[in-house]
Amino acid sequence: MIQHDCIHRSFFTSRKLNDRIGSLLSPIAMTPYQATRYIHGLHHNYVSDLERRDTFEIFTMTLKEWQAAPRWKRLQYRYYRSPVVLILIGPFLLYGILRRMPLYGLKTGLGDLIFHNVLLASYLGLIWWVAGWSGIAFWVASFYFASVFGALIPYVVHNFEHIHWGRRPELTFKTAALEGSAVLDWGRLFDLTMMNIGYHDLHHLNAKIPGYKLRTAHETLEADGLLRSEKIGFLQGIACLRWKLYDEDNGRMIPFPAASRTVSVPAE
Repeated sequence: MIQHDCIHRSFFTSRKLNDRIGSLLSPIAMTPYQATRYIHGLHHNYVSDLERRDTFEIFTMTLKEWQAAPRWKRLQYRYYRSPVVLILIGPFLLYGILRRMPLYGLKTGLGDLIFHNVLLASYLGLIWWVAGWSGIAFWVASFYFASVFGALIPYVVHNFEHIHWGRRPELTFKTAALEGSAVLDWGRLFDLTMMNIGYHDLHHLNAKIPGYKLRTAHETLEADGLLRSEKIGFLQGIACLRWKLYDEDNGRMIPFPAASRTVSVPAE
């Protein structure tokens, strides 16, 4: 989360300090700094934009697209949106393998990718030197837990039932950030350890608010009647895994439609 704020150059007042600390944290965050800054910037620019869903961590198909899709594409999407793939397997493979050399990293320079991987190798080498293979095993277990939990957070904040998606020009930066706004109400410990990332929608409105001030800013705006967000508890967040498609006509997430059954009528 500190690297995340450094990406937005909001954790420190110094731009250079944000970039340097963000780069040094890359082996802990398991993602190269400049490449992540690039793709995360696209995510902020196109939040809730149905025309640019490629900039989101988790792809969402609309109901109309689902209805028009061939069987093979539906099966592919069902597999992709299953909790096992999306939460339990995919994030571990993404951060463990694909983030070592992301294709969009070529836009931000090979130097950033090489620096990240050298730091990661040194970090793992230090763990092995201090604690041996048991230390590496402990690191793998903690990394797996972090990747699963880290995937659940963006899933819930962008896939709860009343999330708002739209198309430009009707979709504006303000409505994209605040329409269908939600807060992850997962307790004070979660807010402390995750640096208030549960107040994600206000962060989308103003990414320059550092995480350590995000909760206070959100509560102030709510107290003044300027912001109203749906509170999502942890169990409610887990239940969001049932939402698979965005229904544009009704402006909400829905489960997969029930399989249609053909009723045969005997000929007279």
